Amino acid sequence: MTVKKIPLAALLIASCVFAGQSAQAQVPPSPAAQSYAIHDDLLKCYVALGKNAETEAEYKWLLAQRPSNAPYHFNYALFLQHAGRKAPAAAEYEKAATYDGSNPDFVGSAGQMFFFMGNYTKAYQYLGKAMQMPGGEKYKASCESCRTYLQNVANARAANQAAKAAPAGAAAGHSKPKDDDDD
Repeated sequence: MTVKKIPLAALLIASCVFAGQSAQAQVPPSPAAQSYAIHDDLLKCYVALGKNAETEAEYKWLLAQRPSNAPYHFNYALFLQHAGRKAPAAAEYEKAATYDGSNPDFVGSAGQMFFFMGNYTKAYQYLGKAMQMPGGEKYKASCESCRTYLQNVANARAANQAAKAAPAGAAAGHSKPKDDDDD
């Protein structure tokens, strides 16, 4: 049996190639990525433990690092809504819908929150958009309620305008003619 000698240069090149491949697989994440992962884990722990102040602090930190993360905005909005903080929740739902306008739940939840807050025009815009998306059929009833409310408001305004204009016109049409004493 003969042993074939492999040139030393070929061995060195092969060892570098294999070493490089294994080194790539073992590259640790950057400190920023590690920090983000730690805060994400802390958030999950605080949510599970019901530690609201800490949960909110983690949401704020995470969103400061990645402000366009739609799922975090959505989950933070749920957290704020559960805490009874409607205005900040609406703002977070709106951010989630802005950053991921293709998610019917992000868009529809923004619409529903605006509906609950009495901003029916904005609610109708978001609910109408969500309702037309695949999976957004569940927002149809809310959208129709919004549309009905907006129509009723428009009708009431028109009736109010007509009522304000009617007395002035009626008074002019029903005034007594002056007596001209020519009888």
